[in-house]
Amino acid sequence: MKARWLALILVCAGCADLESLETKPCDEAAPGVNVTCSVAGYKNRDYDLVIPQFTPPSSGYPVIIALHRDGEDRKGALRTTCPLGEIDSPECLHEMAAATGYAVVAPDGTVGGLTGGRTWNAGGGVESWRCVSGKACDENLDDVAYFDALLADVSKQIKVDHDRVFVTGLSNGGAMAHRLACERSESIAAIAPVAGALQFAVSGTCEPTRPVGILDIHGADDPCWRYEGGEPDCSSGQSGKNHVGVESSMSRWASILGCKGQPDEDRLPDTSSDGTTTIRRTWTGCGTRLQLLKVEGGGHTWPNGQPYLGESAVGKVTHDFGNEVILAFFDRFPE
Repeated sequence: MKARWLALILVCAGCADLESLETKPCDEAAPGVNVTCSVAGYKNRDYDLVIPQFTPPSSGYPVIIALHRDGEDRKGALRTTCPLGEIDSPECLHEMAAATGYAVVAPDGTVGGLTGGRTWNAGGGVESWRCVSGKACDENLDDVAYFDALLADVSKQIKVDHDRVFVTGLSNGGAMAHRLACERSESIAAIAPVAGALQFAVSGTCEPTRPVGILDIHGADDPCWRYEGGEPDCSSGQSGKNHVGVESSMSRWASILGCKGQPDEDRLPDTSSDGTTTIRRTWTGCGTRLQLLKVEGGGHTWPNGQPYLGESAVGKVTHDFGNEVILAFFDRFPE
């Protein structure tokens, strides 16, 4: 474990120097412009806003909020979704989303994560359960209140379709998406967490006031948030503390959403030779859509995204699908 953790530090030491999305001041927000804005009451927790080139429809822009992983920041949240981390690739989440009319928001968590990066308070921290993650969770910071303030500020910069607000994220960001689905269901139509499960339910009450659609994506060979749960193999601290397993997380959501019976199962086309294949599970009779993509052979990575660390540290990236699957899921809402 120590060797893997050392690899994480060494490989990520230069992450902050990588090319990042070019933005303008917030007061220049307009169709086709990327801006950086601040959130009132939250020092040093800015967000980047990618605005489509189109003028908004009468209902406003649908909005995707992309949450970074532990140890990253808002720039890294967008870069992670890009093939090879190339921020200008048309296959990045923000590029694909903006091309189809979505505005994309990438906010900053709290400084105090791995390698000096940022974290979200996604819950846990009781009994044998890990506190996810870093300073934000250790100090029980109110990231749900931050989400409220963030969405309010975005609504000042652009016209937002409040029936079509979505959240996605990797790892700690994915777990935070789960928490928001529990506590801010009135504000969110659907979530698409990647490599992060419903840790919040072990320390808080998950009682959404309305059904939230869920597309969960998780690698079966993820060493950092193990599919079966338990203690991860790629982080330091919290020795003996566990993550919630994916099967447990999905069963909890199936119960919350009132799903009937066992999920249907099929496979996505295996279009690459990357050593991964994907099982799709779809629950039926639910209050909304509930789906799991289990990437067999996949690691703690974004589908067709940036291999931000070596395969020996975080596992394989699948190239059988990418951001188009997340966008297609969000396109179904409101139902």
